[in-house]
Amino acid sequence: MGMTKIEVYQTVEDGIVKLGARVNDPEANVADLLEAWQPLCDDESIYKIYGHNHYSACKGCPNNCCDTAYVIPDLISFRNMAAQLQVTEPEFIQDCFDQDKWALGLLKIKSNPCIFLQERLCTIYPLRSLICRFYICSDLTWDTEQLIYTIAWSGAAATQIYAQQQGYLPEPAPGGYTSFDRVFVDLVEAYRELPGVKAFLTAGSYEDVPLRHFLKGEQ
Repeated sequence: MGMTKIEVYQTVEDGIVKLGARVNDPEANVADLLEAWQPLCDDESIYKIYGHNHYSACKGCPNNCCDTAYVIPDLISFRNMAAQLQVTEPEFIQDCFDQDKWALGLLKIKSNPCIFLQERLCTIYPLRSLICRFYICSDLTWDTEQLIYTIAWSGAAATQIYAQQQGYLPEPAPGGYTSFDRVFVDLVEAYRELPGVKAFLTAGSYEDVPLRHFLKGEQ
């Protein structure tokens, strides 16, 4: 058998169990990473900080991250969710996004809890955003954390840029940002010209977004 495109592993660093992902194929894409990452959610051999006895599946976890998560979806998820709900993108924004944040020019999904969380389960699970797909309550190796962070926020930055281009967002009024809002606004500007963001803007699916754009030394 040949080497897998993405290798996911556990390691111990400074006494802490951590997850890592190693990209073995230079032609691998975000879909390949998701395929390797998704099984971790139900893998009871993976150490999870908040899981029952630290080793359990994510499904049914009482410490549900969906209660408080600040989610700006990546562009592929944004489009897929609107299509699944059979609404236009402006209707999707009106119905499912925080209107106070929208007035500030930010596309944050309604939270506390997430609008898509019902009876403790995600109703759009196969279409959920990258920030949700990649979150597992496990410590990550530094390289893996940076890889996942960069992919997820590149996709989110692409959503913001796309929404601006389409005229879906108002001109934000001065002030009103929380510290986290400001971090994201600054991040969008910093990421705007990166090849990974441009890949999301032209992609039809995660298969169209090469991982090479997000690997250390490639940006």
